[in-house]
Amino acid sequence: MNHKRIVMILLLAGLLALGGCTVTGPSQSNSTGGIWRSTDSGRTFVQTVKVPAVDGKIITISNVEVTEIAIDPSDSQAIYLGTKSNGIIYSYDGGSSWRQFRDLNNGLVNFLTVDPKNKCVLYAALSNKLYKSIDCGRTWQNPYYHQKPDVYLTAMALNRNDPNNILMGDSSGELLKSTNGGQSWKTVLRTKSGSILDIVVDPNDSPTVYIGTQKDGLYKSTDNGDNWAGLGEGLKSYSGTHEYKKLIADPATEGGLIFISKYGMLRSTSGGVNWEVVNLLPVSQAALIYAVSVNPKNSKEIYYATQNSLVKSVDGGQTWSSIKLPYSRLTSDIAVNPTDTKIIYLGNNLPPK
Repeated sequence: MNHKRIVMILLLAGLLALGGCTVTGPSQSNSTGGIWRSTDSGRTFVQTVKVPAVDGKIITISNVEVTEIAIDPSDSQAIYLGTKSNGIIYSYDGGSSWRQFRDLNNGLVNFLTVDPKNKCVLYAALSNKLYKSIDCGRTWQNPYYHQKPDVYLTAMALNRNDPNNILMGDSSGELLKSTNGGQSWKTVLRTKSGSILDIVVDPNDSPTVYIGTQKDGLYKSTDNGDNWAGLGEGLKSYSGTHEYKKLIADPATEGGLIFISKYGMLRSTSGGVNWEVVNLLPVSQAALIYAVSVNPKNSKEIYYATQNSLVKSVDGGQTWSSIKLPYSRLTSDIAVNPTDTKIIYLGNNLPPK
C-alpha cells in the first residue's frame, strides 16, 4: 500500500460509520454473508467480514447481502462492495477488514465504479440517483438523477484512457453518455425492450464498448459509444440468447468475451462477431448460473457459480471441477484479484422470497 493510501485511511478513520446501525453482529441469523476469500485459486474459501472494533464491540459484515464487487484498477488492495441495503462497504487491505463511509451507508447500490486513473474518484448509483466522490468517499455529489423515480440507473463504464468519458444505462433501456466526468449527459441509444444490465469496455481497445440488455440482445460500439450495432447476427443460431444473464470481457484475449444466457455459456475471440459454445458440467446445463469471472491474466481459467457450487476450468472449458460453496446463499459476484490471481472473492445474497 502506498503512502497516499495510508494517509487517506487515517483521514477517513474519523469519518466512518461503525456504530452497528448498518453492519451487523455475528450473533444474527444468516451470518454466512458478506465476502468469502480464497488464496489458493478457489480450492478453499474463508469468510472475511471483520470490522475494526469500536469501544470493544465485535462488529462484522456477516449478515450483509452483496450485489457487486469492485476492485480498484490501480490498487488491488482496495475493494468496494455494493450491497442490497447497507450502501457501500470498503476495504483497503484486500478484504481482511471492512469499513463504511459516513454517507451512502444504507440502501440498495445498483452499481459502483472506480476511476481507473484516479483512485479517489468513485461513482455509485442508488435507485434513480447517481453519486460521485472525488475525495475517496469522504463526501459525495449528486450530478445526475432520473426524473422518473421508478426508473433505476443500472450500469456504468468508464473509458480506461479517458475516464471522463462515461456511459451509463438505466432500467428503461436508455443509454447515456458524458464526456465531462458526469457533469452533463446525452442519450446515445434507446433499446427496444428492457433494462441495460451491463456495460463492458474492451480492456485492450477502450473505444470499443459492449452492452447487454435484458431482452434486446447485445450491442457493440467502436467509437466510445456514439454509434451502436446489434450483435444478433452471430447469435441467431443459439436459442435463448435474448434471455440475458451476464457479459464479461476476457482481458487476456484480444476481442475476448464470455456471454451467459438461457442458452448457457458462449465465448467470442472476435469482439462478438462469432461465438463458440463452452460446454458446462452436465448438472449446470439446466442450472442457473448466478455469476461468472475469468482470470485476467489467463483466458483458460474460468469460474462460474450455480446455486450450491463454484465451478472452475483451467483449460478454457474443456473440463471442469466443482466445489460445494461454504454457504447456502446465492453467489452474486465473483472477482479475481488482478495482481495476485490466486486470490478469488465471492459475494453473496439471500434468494428472493
